[in-house]
Amino acid sequence: MEFVSERTAFTMLSETVVKAGVSLFNAIKYIYMIADKDFYNISVKDIFKISLKNITDTTCLYNTGIKLDKERCKEMNSPEYERVLSLMVYSFAVRLPELKNVKINNQSLNDKQIKSIFDMVVAKGAGNYDNVIVDDFEEIRRMVRTGRPVPAYDAEWFKSYIYSYVPALTAITNKNMFLLGSCDILFTLFYSGLEEELKRVLSGLAAG
Repeated sequence: MEFVSERTAFTMLSETVVKAGVSLFNAIKYIYMIADKDFYNISVKDIFKISLKNITDTTCLYNTGIKLDKERCKEMNSPEYERVLSLMVYSFAVRLPELKNVKINNQSLNDKQIKSIFDMVVAKGAGNYDNVIVDDFEEIRRMVRTGRPVPAYDAEWFKSYIYSYVPALTAITNKNMFLLGSCDILFTLFYSGLEEELKRVLSGLAAG
């Protein structure tokens, strides 16, 4: 695909992926916090609606007037949980080969361009700690190239990581069960939103 400035285009696309990861990371914390005491005062639908309206707006939930309370999210206040952000962004990045199916002005990104965007995302801090993300960039690229369907994005990697590294979030409590159930829905919707946002950004950047 041709761009007026390929470097600028790749930077914007990589930043879109990173910002989406940050937004999802923040949304999960908000959901966990309201499950503590505000379950009947604040609708989780509002958290979903606001965070999904613009998935690259990393501060959108701050504008609700609800402030994150470290004490109410204490189970997430650990280096192990902080790794989730890096994993989250990586889980989005490995699926970038799917952009090859997006055509703008009869053009699509080639493998080299997609790999450059992926490398930029990794350079910004995305990583696959302990190979928690089972999806593989090269394997997804092969799937796309051969026309095989790519498995749907879901929260299984997140739950697997939590069970292994953040035991405080695996105790059977209403708060924890509410979080994990919400993630099953939120992760799928968020990735769908990211796909649409990447298409929108590509459409605005493509030359011709």
